[in-house]
Order: sequence, then C-alpha cells, then structure tokens
Amino acid sequence: MKYLFELSKEHRKIPTTEITTLLQTEQIEHEIIESTSDVLIINSNNGKKILTIAERLAYTYFLDELLFTSTIDIKSLKKKAEENKIKQLGTIAVKYRNRSEKINSREIIKAIADVYTEKREVELDDPEIEIRLIISDERIYVTIKKLKINRMQYEQRKVQNRPFFSPISLHPKLARYLVNISGIRKGQTLLDPFVGTGGMILEAGLIGVNVIGSDVEQKMIQGCKKTLDYYKVKHYDLFCSDIGEIDKKIPKKIDAVVTDMPYGKATTTKGEDMDKLYDRTFKKISEILKNKSKAVIGLSNKKHIKQAEKYLKLNSLNEIRVHGSLTRYFPVFEKQP
Repeated sequence: MKYLFELSKEHRKIPTTEITTLLQTEQIEHEIIESTSDVLIINSNNGKKILTIAERLAYTYFLDELLFTSTIDIKSLKKKAEENKIKQLGTIAVKYRNRSEKINSREIIKAIADVYTEKREVELDDPEIEIRLIISDERIYVTIKKLKINRMQYEQRKVQNRPFFSPISLHPKLARYLVNISGIRKGQTLLDPFVGTGGMILEAGLIGVNVIGSDVEQKMIQGCKKTLDYYKVKHYDLFCSDIGEIDKKIPKKIDAVVTDMPYGKATTTKGEDMDKLYDRTFKKISEILKNKSKAVIGLSNKKHIKQAEKYLKLNSLNEIRVHGSLTRYFPVFEKQP
C-alpha cells in the first residue's frame, strides 16, 4: 500500500528526516516512491507500524493512503478518480491543501467531489471517510486520510504553560524532533545530562521511553519532577550531578542521549571554561552510550563538532534557526564499537 505524509514545510529537511529516521528505527520495510517539500510517499505492507510512528511526528500534518496522482488537468483528474473509486461505506467529505500560489483549486475540488460524493451522504465536520487533495504546482495527490497528527499538543506544552518555567527552553516540537532522530524506541532508556527545564525528557517520556535527567542545579531537578508528574510521565529518574560523575548514578549503558548544551551568559557552568566542559561531556557520553547508539547534541557553535569527533562519529548535522538571527546546530553522533 502507498502512504503519503503531508509535510509541514517549516524546514527544508526536517520533516522528511524525521519520518525516514523513524522508519529505520522501527525497522519498517518500505520503498520511497516520491519525496518533495510537500509530500513523502512510501510503499509498505506494515500499515499498523506506520500509524504508530506517525503519532510521534512533529513536522507532519497528516498520514494518508494514496489513491492516485494526476497532472493539473481536469479531464485526466476525473478519469483517474472514476478508476479509483472507494468501496468503503460511510459519510464522506472532500478536503484539500493548496500548496500552489498559481493554481485555483475550485475546479479541481469540484471534479473530485462530483465523483466521490455521488450517492453518498456528505458530512463536513466528522466524516467517516475524508478524501484529501494536496495540490502542488505540478501535481495533484488524491488520498484517504488515515491520521491527523496532533500538532496542537506541542503548542500546549510550551514552557510557559508547564508547571516549571525558565526562558531557556526549546519549543516542544523541536524537542520531539530531536528525540525522534535519536533512534530511541519505546521501552528503551534516554538520558539528558543537562536536563534544564526537562523539555527533551518530557517529549521522550510521552512516547513511552524510560528517561533519565541530570543537572548541576538542584532547582532544575525539582522543577523537572513537577513537570513530569504533571504530564503523568511514569518511568523517569532525576538526580543532581556533574557530567563527570554521571556514570556513577546510571546502572547500565544508555540507548540514546539527547541534550542541549549550556551556552551564553544565562547558563550555569559553575565557572568552568566552556571548551573544557564540552570536551568532558563528549568523552563521558561516549563512555555511557551503548555501541551503535546515538547522541543528539545541541550546540551554539560548529567548532564544538570537531571536539566531539574525538570521541564520537558524526552521522548528520541539523542547522536550525531557533529565532531571529540565532542558529543552533544539532549534530547526530554515533558511538562506535
């Protein structure tokens, strides 16, 4: 079956990277049919697992079953729609997303509606079947909605809405993305050694990951506990520790590390030189990670990547503009045997 992911287009690479990483993480056999800034289409026989990973996504709007694609030609569109009628019974609605600034969608929608709503009851608010059209400059994708991604949840979990507040915190949507590209699976253990307000471990905990958070400031640990308890995250461990001592409090090797390193005047490094702190951190992460496991590490400066490469293999690099002129770097490293 062909599945279509409707991408958010908030970033050129992030939406596709998130999906393909999760497909690899969950070992879902698939073939990529098409990849654009609008959609990612795959062929796979494992629909149940695809639905499960879709629920984790932060940069996708919908997961759909692809019925067919067509050129921007009404005759061709109607002909293909007639050839791809659906047998499923129930109320129906035709909805769309127009990604093109030069195409008027009215005729296109009418053509599809004429075919799919014939002899069916139309229910716009809560249909049993939702036909979706994604209109791009060159093609039309006609699909059946399988899942609408709950993206509002990330806005609701913004740091100012959580029990513990600190202005230095990544948007929950970005935090979820970083967790997703770490290769972590439900039931495995993820560590954030600079846990801060707890945004990373909150997103990991909400998808069934066992989480560990550490920080040099006790107030951060207390604040994280309030947040995790508020969102009913059950499997967590929090403690106050310097990065150099963290292995003494962890009973076994870790499946993934996701963290945003301290930077700038607002962070606490206990007076330690930043380069020295970073070097100690990369070394310690390489010691506590399982072989072939990944560390996603937020950096304010690319120069620290070279430091990390003394201990970890660089897999990929995400450059993300957080706000204004501030760009953050999120390399994905792997622990080599």
